Amino acid sequence: MSWTGDKIEKFRQMPGPCFFLYVTAKFLGGLGLGVLLSGWLPMWSGWLFLVVGLLIAIPSAAFILKR
Repeated sequence: MSWTGDKIEKFRQMPGPCFFLYVTAKFLGGLGLGVLLSGWLPMWSGWLFLVVGLLIAIPSAAFILKR
């Protein structure tokens, strides 16, 4: 299998809570980028969403990318 196929297979085998954290992190990252791009809220609030999303994504990314 290719590298991409291996990572997709690991993503499918993720436990439920880890999958929920992964999806939540992606949502918060997208929300943070949207806030930064829209400029409707203060600049620090967009960075806050991005940092929280990154911190939530670390465990699930480690699960997917570990060998």
